[in-house]
Amino acid sequence: MKRWLVPALAAAAFVALYALDANRALFLALNRNGPATSDLLWANITVLGDGMVAFALCLPLWRRRPDLLWAVLFLAILGTLWVHGMKPIIDVARPPAVLGDQVHVIGRAYQARSFPSGHATTAFAIAGLLAMGIASRAWVALIVALATVVALSRAVVGVHWPLDILAGAFGGWLAAVCALWLAQRTQRFGERPFVQWTLAALLAACAVALVLGYPGDYPQAVLFQRVIGICCLAAAAARLKRATG
Repeated sequence: MKRWLVPALAAAAFVALYALDANRALFLALNRNGPATSDLLWANITVLGDGMVAFALCLPLWRRRPDLLWAVLFLAILGTLWVHGMKPIIDVARPPAVLGDQVHVIGRAYQARSFPSGHATTAFAIAGLLAMGIASRAWVALIVALATVVALSRAVVGVHWPLDILAGAFGGWLAAVCALWLAQRTQRFGERPFVQWTLAALLAACAVALVLGYPGDYPQAVLFQRVIGICCLAAAAARLKRATG
């Protein structure tokens, strides 16, 4: 049940929003949260859906959950196929291109290829991977809630419609389901030391990029990204020291 609840809710909300023709109205309601609160706050929240940041956050799985670390590889492939396979086919104009000055934009004002949201896909892909890999209901609720806020931030920063976000949540979670299925069936290979070390090195490179000042689209969030990178590298180093000590 836990596996299918999120994509079922996302699909139902997508159909309802489309049927009610409420996409634009809901976008404007969400977008008003930017000027009503803080651009800095939402810039820092939305970067959690950036691929570089999300992969760096997976680094602490190394030596703790080799099964989930191996699944990250499939997750990256499937999530990329979902986002970049759909965008050229369903080329929807972004809110700034449609609504102009009505949109409060934080960061870069993208104009095209809105559907689906890549950040929402990433947020729910990582959330799905973690939620289906742990037993604690409290942690699952917290993870899904955080992914939801990150996904909704794409409307707050002014670059995605709610339908884009729901499609991203749907595709991201299903990517996690498929990634775990594939990882379980190739577990013997995926948990070999050289594979785990290779994956850890790639994720560590993402963390190092954050520490060095990975620019992304939100310069307001560079400090937060550096903190994430340092914390992830420190967690991996502590895990390595414990294993070799």
